[in-house]
Amino acid sequence: MSLLARLARSVFTARSLDRERTLLMAERMSAATHLVASLELLARSADRKPGGVNDWSVSQQNIRYHGVLTGKLLNAASDPRTTTVLHVARALSSAFLLAPTDRLHKSRFAANAIISTAAVGTFHGQIYGSDGSDQASLLVQAAATVARSSRDPRVVDAALWFLALQSTLNYAASGWVKMVSPTWRSGRALPGVMRTVTYGHQGAWKTATRFPRSAMVVGHAVLAMECLFPAVFGSRGRLTPAFVGSAAAFHVANGGLMGLGRFVGAFSAMHPAVLYATDPRRRAASTEQPHRRSDVLPIVAGAIAAAGLGTGLAAQVRRRRVVMRSNAQARRLVTGAGNTLTYTLTNPAAAGPVIFLETALAATDQHWEWIRRGLAASFTTVVYQRAGYGTSEYRARRGFTLADSTADFTDLVAHTADDRSILIAGHSLGGYLALRSAEAIGARVRGVALIDSSHPGELIRSARQAGGTRMLDSTLRLMAPSMRLGLGSLLDAPEAFKRLPVESQPSTLAQYRDPKLWSAAHREWKATRAEFDAFDGQLPKVEARILVLAAGKTIEDDPAQAELNAELGSAGSAMVSHVVADADHETIITASGHADEVVGHVTAFARDLREGRR
Repeated sequence: MSLLARLARSVFTARSLDRERTLLMAERMSAATHLVASLELLARSADRKPGGVNDWSVSQQNIRYHGVLTGKLLNAASDPRTTTVLHVARALSSAFLLAPTDRLHKSRFAANAIISTAAVGTFHGQIYGSDGSDQASLLVQAAATVARSSRDPRVVDAALWFLALQSTLNYAASGWVKMVSPTWRSGRALPGVMRTVTYGHQGAWKTATRFPRSAMVVGHAVLAMECLFPAVFGSRGRLTPAFVGSAAAFHVANGGLMGLGRFVGAFSAMHPAVLYATDPRRRAASTEQPHRRSDVLPIVAGAIAAAGLGTGLAAQVRRRRVVMRSNAQARRLVTGAGNTLTYTLTNPAAAGPVIFLETALAATDQHWEWIRRGLAASFTTVVYQRAGYGTSEYRARRGFTLADSTADFTDLVAHTADDRSILIAGHSLGGYLALRSAEAIGARVRGVALIDSSHPGELIRSARQAGGTRMLDSTLRLMAPSMRLGLGSLLDAPEAFKRLPVESQPSTLAQYRDPKLWSAAHREWKATRAEFDAFDGQLPKVEARILVLAAGKTIEDDPAQAELNAELGSAGSAMVSHVVADADHETIITASGHADEVVGHVTAFARDLREGRR
């Protein structure tokens, strides 16, 4: 047999340890991670003192949204003295598991339980909470605690199966999240990460820059390893050594280059369970292992997953019905581009300008409900859903740009306002779209109200805005596919939704969990990002007067916004500006008190326009 054949046979042969050896390796590798973590934190006790990075008087702000009882428990566990005790207990228990104490079954159960409890108790005492290594090592230790709680081999096998499935899920989820990123698909991710201050490595970055094709191959190899990791269960264990070895090498490389040393032991601690669970020989009893491996857990897990998927998809159908029913009385318009816009027109006979309300990115028409009610008492108001949102339809076939939204809006104005003058009020991205539309429509637009509006230069001039773009990119790529899989029920309702009128909340939440909203938002964000990145400093110029309403907390959190708001106001013939104190970017329109203040400012502004005041 040739050397190459022997090597291939060696690599692609199913391997595993026996049940007890698998459990020992997993709990010891994870215990080593816990030991290092606790020793590191004990050595940096100054971090938990006043002024330190983990000063609990500061970090405890992270638990303010928990219940009273939970808050008290976390507060007690995160006291510096309690934290020290927990880390000492975790370190001693980890050392015990690393020692040759294999026969002390009950003692090892207690040590695993102490480590798991201490890990949970110390998470909130760190300003950034737990990281990936903390979470992975906790899962391993918790599974080992369950395994040691009984001498029944089926209990041990269930715990090992849990670790094997969790490890597979970790890699597959990580890989498919990377797959939707153009940076990873293009091969730019590896040099980009190596260039960062936090996780970078100068030598690796220079090498990746010098050999871009090799860097691309490495990046794609990581993608392939993670995305295809579930193949270990479809190959009768033959591919497991290769995948597990590649994953371990990946973690070692991350530890050496990126300083993520604890990730090596934390994630590799699950690998013995993967080898054990994928070896077909463990399904039958043998002299080495008299009790055959129990495969009940994956069957139960698969049934639960299938039931969860079916329930989620059924819930998605019900949510879609809620969305459709909520707009059953709304009017519809087919635009020149072929899109269908759904809109609601209120108080059509009122005097003064027609007020159009332009929503933010990934927002619903119901976000305007407090303001619509306030303005509709005196003015004709139009609230609409841009193409793709809610019950509106996006049917254009060419590549989408923000100019397409402006064209649709122009058609809506022509259809609903006849020859009357108009005022456009826009929130967030809707503010910038209002400016663009006002420029396109011309003199009929008497006023533009910008409510905590976006500025096309914000990604360049605001560090806070620029910092959130990467997260927004990845989030919007994943949201629509996740909603289509029926995962909408797992999406928590934002706090701002709970401040809307009670009768509006079901429709708002249904739209928020609807794939259509996220598809439309992703399409708009890509166009917005491209336009903002190419911003040349020239804002749309409009003949109308401009009302700038800023949220007080937005100004406090991002000083650059005051200057950006002033520039937005200068785009018109005259400017009026106000700050809505204590409001944030969302509550400025969704909280009734702040919305009332906005209504008052917009009403006074609209009346001044009607009377021709400057």
